[in-house]
Amino acid sequence: MAAIKPIGVGLIGSGMISRTYLDNMCGRFDAIRVIGCSDIIPERSAQRAEQYKIRQMTNEEIFADPEIQIVVNTTYPKSHFEVTKLALEA
Repeated sequence: MAAIKPIGVGLIGSGMISRTYLDNMCGRFDAIRVIGCSDIIPERSAQRAEQYKIRQMTNEEIFADPEIQIVVNTTYPKSHFEVTKLALEA
């Protein structure tokens, strides 16, 4: 049987809750590959990117990357609609 290619994931919102998501996505599931993360505060996404050995990206880079098929939105609730709308449009 052929190996299944992991689905590319980008995470937007690199604050406190992102750690739980990244722990699970990077360490528990072979079916996904986290490509990168972003945050409105670049220092936060830089820290997460280094911690999880993924790319620090902007939202626009995540939306434009052809390898990313799923966007995980861990932004603050008031930002969810805007970020999710942009992800769907991308």
